[in-house]
Amino acid sequence: MAYLLSNPEEGSYSLDLYYIKFTHQPTGHIVAFPAIIQSLSDTHAPSFSKQYGNDTMDPTIILSSTDRNVSFSFTVLNSSLDEARHNTQCVNLLIQMLYPLTDGDGAVIGNPYIKVEVMNLISSAVSSEGILCVIDNISYDMKLDDGIISENKHIYPVSLDISIAATAVLERDAHGETFLPNTYPSYGGM
Repeated sequence: MAYLLSNPEEGSYSLDLYYIKFTHQPTGHIVAFPAIIQSLSDTHAPSFSKQYGNDTMDPTIILSSTDRNVSFSFTVLNSSLDEARHNTQCVNLLIQMLYPLTDGDGAVIGNPYIKVEVMNLISSAVSSEGILCVIDNISYDMKLDDGIISENKHIYPVSLDISIAATAVLERDAHGETFLPNTYPSYGGM
């Protein structure tokens, strides 16, 4: 669970809500959750191939690709009926963002790229405000044992756990450059 040191002098900790924001690139729609971060993993995996020459025993190593995968989980708490309705709509919109944007004939006119911002914990080479990615998996668990909010035969959970796995898409700056600055990747200023 993520805790924020609220008073460094006294060493007191308090549980604070953080916003996790998703921006759908084709439409500009934004979904943001006030959330308690449970976990975050940012994996970079390079792939190499080997090439041997006639006169050498050691291979020449050639980088073929580097994949970046991000996974995180968070808890969304609902304290009112309005908040529960809003967060339910946000979950549904986020799921809709996983599909490509199509025109009236069904032709794809926008890929399902989503910019994911988890405060300052993940960044790309061109932006300190999240990463552009394709979401591979969303799983959500309604924690009904934690309680429900109900109205007219509609129930909403007080607590909702959401887990997301995503693959980063390499972003380019305004000049088409992909050179990675020495601050990339940023792990919350560490």
